[in-house]
Amino acid sequence: MPLHSETDSLADPLSLDLNEQFKDSDFPKKRVSFHTLGCRLNQSETDGLIRSFKQSGYTVVPETEITDVCVVNTCTVTEHSDAKNRQLIRRLHRQNPDAVIAVTGCYAQMDPNAVAGIEGVRLVIGNQEKMQIKDFLEQQANGSTPLIVQTKINKKPFTVPGVSSAEKSGQKLKRLFEYQNTRAMLKIQDGCDFMCSFCIIPFARGRSRCRDFTNLQDEARLLVSEGVREIVITGVNVGTYKLGKRTILEIIDYLNTLPGLSRIRISSIEPTTVPDMLFQYMADPQHKLVPFFHLPLQSGCDAVLHKMRRRYTSGEYADEVWRAFEAVPDLCIGTDVMVGFPDESETEFGCTKNLLEKLPIAYFHVFPFSARKGTPAFVMKEHVLSSVKQQRGEVLRQLSNQKRHDFHKRFIGKIRNVLWESPNAEGNFSGYTDNFIRVILNEGGCFDLQNQILPTHLVTHQGQVMSGVVG
Repeated sequence: MPLHSETDSLADPLSLDLNEQFKDSDFPKKRVSFHTLGCRLNQSETDGLIRSFKQSGYTVVPETEITDVCVVNTCTVTEHSDAKNRQLIRRLHRQNPDAVIAVTGCYAQMDPNAVAGIEGVRLVIGNQEKMQIKDFLEQQANGSTPLIVQTKINKKPFTVPGVSSAEKSGQKLKRLFEYQNTRAMLKIQDGCDFMCSFCIIPFARGRSRCRDFTNLQDEARLLVSEGVREIVITGVNVGTYKLGKRTILEIIDYLNTLPGLSRIRISSIEPTTVPDMLFQYMADPQHKLVPFFHLPLQSGCDAVLHKMRRRYTSGEYADEVWRAFEAVPDLCIGTDVMVGFPDESETEFGCTKNLLEKLPIAYFHVFPFSARKGTPAFVMKEHVLSSVKQQRGEVLRQLSNQKRHDFHKRFIGKIRNVLWESPNAEGNFSGYTDNFIRVILNEGGCFDLQNQILPTHLVTHQGQVMSGVVG
């Protein structure tokens, strides 16, 4: 399994014979499927890869169809993630035994030789070269030895290829993913300098770097031209965006001027990186930035936060939440919480639970600590028993359900604008309010709501969602 640098690979181009049917250079008949694991940032990057492949004449097919090329964009945040990657790759090889399997993403960056050893894998591309995967694919010979391209991730500003050319040509991207033409993610930043003791991301994605401002503007215009009504700003640590004098505020200011765009949402932002101006934008009903914050907490105990190498105390986090809540009407605040960090006592867990009970947070994503090789936390002693992690996680998930229920109760009988998504297989519509309440249509009808923002009367709370009536 040779390990090549990008320069080595490009210096000796090789022809790719995907299948006998393509020897006549009938290029548009090449079929490619995309399979994405992990975070929304991965999904955003897969969207960019799809555009790049389509521009080169590939036919993009759904994940379940027989194909000639399978591109797998992997996650490696936990060992369980690695196992899911391997399981997916093996399944794809069984379903498509003649297909070229090209693996990229964080697992490919961290353990390329292990990936290359999985049957069916022909190409392994690390995160530095992820967006050029098509170029390497078209050079790879039809041999039995996988090609590995994994280099050190640099800190230079980056671009997403194919955006400007697509905009100039008027090419539209038929979106195959969750939100169809309703919402799309705009990657503005990658990597992280914070180096939390439990996190592998600075090693898998490198240190913090920013996207070229003009390049992200081009993609934003292209997304709106494709019918996208809501752009979700995404990255590893979006609040650290700084390119010259430009910050995340200048990105939001630009998006706010785009005709046809109705909403701007920030996917997640570190509590120590939030500009106060965001509160003013969210509080302004004429501004496109929606009243939503996802502010990761991880722990409500200062001793645990210190061992995690988080950059705030529980008191500072609480102050941030209350300032946002008091400044922005109807604000939805979500968070991430980790249970079972090494040597977390019952008292320390109680600090987290008590803080979450007191704060005006609408929901939590709860994760059990998973020791990740290569991180400082991996070698910490006195790990919490799995049964204890499970019990603590269940306590917080029940609390999250109650907090979400209480948040929803505030809006029963009120009217909120809902951005309706495409109907499900049964023809039922659902969508989201600006403050991230998922609403299920509580009425029949043959009219099409897809991609429309309509005033909706919120009727009842049903589990994790609300039901609503348009009009």
